[in-house]
Amino acid sequence: MASPVLDERSRDVLRSLIQLHIATGAPVGSESLSRTLDRPLSPATIRNIMADLERLGYLDHPHTSAGRMPTDEGYRVYVDNLMSHHALPSREAAAIAIELDASGVSPHEVMDNASHLLSRLSRQVGFVLAPEMQRTSFRHIDLVRLPHPRILVVMVSGTGRVTHKVIEMEDELTQDDLQACANYLNAHFTGLTLAAIRARLLEMMGEEVALYDSLLKRVVSVGERAFAATGEDVSVYLDGASNMLAQAEFEDVRRMRALLRTFEEKGRLVKILNACLSGGGVRVIIGHENPDPELQGMTLVTASCLVEGEASWGLGVMGSTRMEYARVMALVDQVARTLARTLQELRA
Repeated sequence: MASPVLDERSRDVLRSLIQLHIATGAPVGSESLSRTLDRPLSPATIRNIMADLERLGYLDHPHTSAGRMPTDEGYRVYVDNLMSHHALPSREAAAIAIELDASGVSPHEVMDNASHLLSRLSRQVGFVLAPEMQRTSFRHIDLVRLPHPRILVVMVSGTGRVTHKVIEMEDELTQDDLQACANYLNAHFTGLTLAAIRARLLEMMGEEVALYDSLLKRVVSVGERAFAATGEDVSVYLDGASNMLAQAEFEDVRRMRALLRTFEEKGRLVKILNACLSGGGVRVIIGHENPDPELQGMTLVTASCLVEGEASWGLGVMGSTRMEYARVMALVDQVARTLARTLQELRA
């Protein structure tokens, strides 16, 4: 359903009220607004306009005598139609590039730096979501013999992410057998996604040569387990939960505990963030638009990082709906573009 068209006076009042509320955190009254508006309007006229905006669902007030506060719908109109969008100053963009420089650091450190950077510069919660390993490209595998029947699998993705897991094999294999399997997998499958590798292994299982070639039989058997999808290899980097403690919106202890529980439940958090990351560009999910009830008092600003040959990585900021939207959107966009370049360098 389309939002009602607002006249210029109503737009000015709604824009100024939201900006003042974001800055102060307090309900905004007509007297305060009359001093900040660019156009001369009497407090009585402003009160009438605020009453109209409240009837449209864009404003609310905590008490009869108090000023007004924006609703989720009011913030949505502000972000989509009233706010000025701008890029980060070049000086800040350059500082971000320096902090996310890939020289001499691991992908883990880059992700950790990015989440910390988002948190520090937004004064909210920053997060980075790496894709499941099965959706990334494969660079290298090492197989290490453990006491039978266990084998340690160390896998490196195209961007340099390293994961470890232990598999079990019925047949007892020597370290030389495992090295031969790893050499074959590295020589034939580098650059493919894990899903493509699994499909090729299934084809090999049906090929007659694999029935008689002992190396290929071991490669298929080991590879089938090593490249199996587990759904547990998604990495979430989260920083800045303590920032919420400084905001009046999170003074409710029960609400804060519920949010912290959400942050601690990795599977649930990944599901929420993936839902908010669908689609391209910078997305803003406000209040009740969030897919999880525990986050319906918060805003998420998200973006995808596109890396050639890789599944999308995601990042963003989550915090109170009373957020500096223009700055946070510019920050998330800049970090996403910088991180994409860094990941591409790691992949190269």
